[in-house]
This record gives sequence, structure tokens and C-alpha cells, in this order.
Amino acid sequence: MINIISTLSEEVENGRDTALASLIWSTGSIPMSEQAKLVLLESGEMVGTIGGGCLEADIYECCRSVLKTGQSERFNYTMTEKQAGEDGLNCGGSVEIFIEKVSTGTVNVFSAIKSLLKQRSKFCSVVGLNGSKRILIDDGGRILYNEGPSIESSHAIEIAKKSLMKRKGFIYKNDNVHCSEDIFVEPYLPQPKLYIFGGGHVGAEVAKLAKNVGFRVAILDDRPHFANQIRHPYCDEYYTGEIIDLFPQLLIDDYTYILAVTRGHQHDELVVEQALQTPAFFIGMLGSERKKKILWEKLLDRGVEEESLLRVSSPVGLNVGADNPEEIAVSILAELIKVRRGIKREWKTKKGL
Repeated sequence: MINIISTLSEEVENGRDTALASLIWSTGSIPMSEQAKLVLLESGEMVGTIGGGCLEADIYECCRSVLKTGQSERFNYTMTEKQAGEDGLNCGGSVEIFIEKVSTGTVNVFSAIKSLLKQRSKFCSVVGLNGSKRILIDDGGRILYNEGPSIESSHAIEIAKKSLMKRKGFIYKNDNVHCSEDIFVEPYLPQPKLYIFGGGHVGAEVAKLAKNVGFRVAILDDRPHFANQIRHPYCDEYYTGEIIDLFPQLLIDDYTYILAVTRGHQHDELVVEQALQTPAFFIGMLGSERKKKILWEKLLDRGVEEESLLRVSSPVGLNVGADNPEEIAVSILAELIKVRRGIKREWKTKKGL
């Protein structure tokens, strides 16, 4: 998401118009993210994706039209099984795409969105689908940015709060009372951050995969040569030092994931103990059921509540029979994605990794 917003901000700041296509509604099986976006540059280059295949080819042409006319469009597309077979798609379902021209007059709002995302803010974009301008509203109901003549503010705040609570965007239909047009409400949430304690083989492979699927990744290790850019070029941050000293330096919120994949039981034990004192969304520890039993007994003896330990996924990773660092990393990322997307996690048995 940050890449799309940065592109919009940069292009318009340099006097170049773009067309922005956003998925605003869907039903059934679709080949894209719920927040899929595509930007068409004046050069004809595309940034992002709205689903690929024949759908994206049609959206590309719509974007070209919007760039020329300046008139926003709503594009509906149904991917039936018959159509999917003819067009090479393996999905069914329907989508609605909103395409708008982003010009010099709108640069400030995307610069504001970019800045807010970097600050890890929770906020909502509320925009009219017939031309009303954007309002940015935070989770406390404060208007952070008002682009111009727009939807009635109190109503925008009400629907923004609903969107942020559900962590989901939606179309609010014209009700002729609060708004004279359909409006699209879209939540912007902090990028998930992954703190990987342990810069060894598994940590390195997890970092690589996590970066590719949208996490902001940090490697932490007490050995400087295991936590640096040369060893881990995919990471965003590097920390070295004792575990007990590192935790106070970290910005941990409910969009934070913590993994204990260190070189020894005593280090993993400390990571888990410290992590349980934070609001981290996910805590995972690599190892066996036997290791988990030993460490849990030690933590319980030190006063850690048994209920607290239920927050920890251990052995971390989906059971796919992983047998080497690369495969273990795949299993771990599979679980992180599953949790991130809200699919209920089942507790593992002794047959786990």
C-alpha cells in the first residue's frame, strides 16, 4: 500500500497526472486483495495490481480513458465460471472498481496519507464516488485532512468509525439525507511489523519471505554479525544487544508480531517472557513440544500466568512437514498470514513441527 501511495504523491508533485483504480466491492471468489489498487502513469506504466488477466487489461483501458477525460468511472466485472474458462481465469465472483484521475489538485491528500502511514496511524479515507473530495478521519473521530467540498462531516465520522472497527472498507449507499451520492469508506491500518529474535538460518529465511508479503521486518540478535544489512538485506531494521535491553527500544503495538527463533532455549525463554508483557498481536516460538513444556514450566515457576502462555503459538508454523530452514520459514509465514487475515488458529498437537 505504501508503494502505491508514494507513487501517487511523487507523480503529482512532479506535475504528472495518474489514474488510480481501487477495488471498492466484491463478492464470491476473486483473484485480488480486498484493498487492491492499480496506478496508471502518464508513461503507460502500471504500479500495483487489480487482479491480473483480462480484468486488469480492461481496467488499463478504463484508466487511460479517465486520464484523458478526467471523469471518474465505476467499473463492474463478473467472473462467471464460463467466463473464467474462456478468459483463462480460475476464479468466479464479481467486483466493482472505482477509477479516478489524480491530478495536481489532489497531491496534498496523498502526501498526508503517506505521512500518516509512516507514523503507523489508524485512519479512514472517505470519498464520494460522484466527485466529492476525500476526508481523512482517525480512529478517535478527528478530521485529519479535508480535501475540499465533501460529504457532511458528522456523517463521514460515523461511517469512518464503523469501517475502522471492522477493519474493512465498504460502499455507503446514497440515502438522500446525509449524502447525495454513494461514498467509499476505506480503512488505512499500520503496516504489520515483525520482530525476529535470532538472525540465524531460520531467521534469515523468515525475514526474506516476510518482507515479500508486506511486513516491516526487524532482525534482533546479541551478535552484531548476525544482525546487519549484509547478512539480511531484506530487513528494515537491525538491533543488537541483550534481549532484556532490546525490548524497551521497540515500538510494539497491536499490529506487531514477535518471533523467537534464537540459537538457544534460554534466549527464546527470555523473548517469550518479555513479549508477554507487550500488546503484541502475535507471539511465536520455534521448537518442539518437549522444549515448549520445559520452558513453560520455568515461566510458570517465575509467576507467568498460564492463561498468558495461551497467547504464544508454539511450535510456531503450520504443520507442512518442513525439514530445512527454507521450508520452516514457509510454514511460519503461512501461519502469520493466516493469523493476519483473521482465520482462526487451531492449537497444534504433538504432531506439529
